Amino acid sequence: MPTFDNPSQDADELAQAARGLAYATRQIETPQETYYVLGSLHLALSRLQQGLQQLAAWHERNAPFAATDDGDRAAGHDHAVKAGGWLSVAAASTDQVVQLVMKAHSENGRIAWQSEAAPTRLAGLADVLAEREAALAPDPPASGHTSQGTGLTR
Repeated sequence: MPTFDNPSQDADELAQAARGLAYATRQIETPQETYYVLGSLHLALSRLQQGLQQLAAWHERNAPFAATDDGDRAAGHDHAVKAGGWLSVAAASTDQVVQLVMKAHSENGRIAWQSEAAPTRLAGLADVLAEREAALAPDPPASGHTSQGTGLTR
């Protein structure tokens, strides 16, 4: 469950959820679920992008307070600025992934998944026509000479 105030715990939970999704998508039993999975992935990636942007901004804002383990503030500042820059690049790169997943989600929404055993439209039409022919062509009389019950002869 997200905490909304503990980034370390929420990041760990995101990693575990991504692991579960990677495992679960190895075999998808219901093709229609792919639409919902792609929608959720689109949202997750958008939020991940936002998190990267916010981390980049945080590093840039807090660069003046950074130092290395040995107390070198100039080097700490440099590392914080570089980390913020890399995070900005990562966020910008994620934008392309977000857009591609959105396009895949849109295309997936146009699919009407069919089961492997589903008859084709023509095969279904052939079955219907065969049933109608059977209903219209009565069985010939047993004696071959008269229609039973009508008193008619051939």
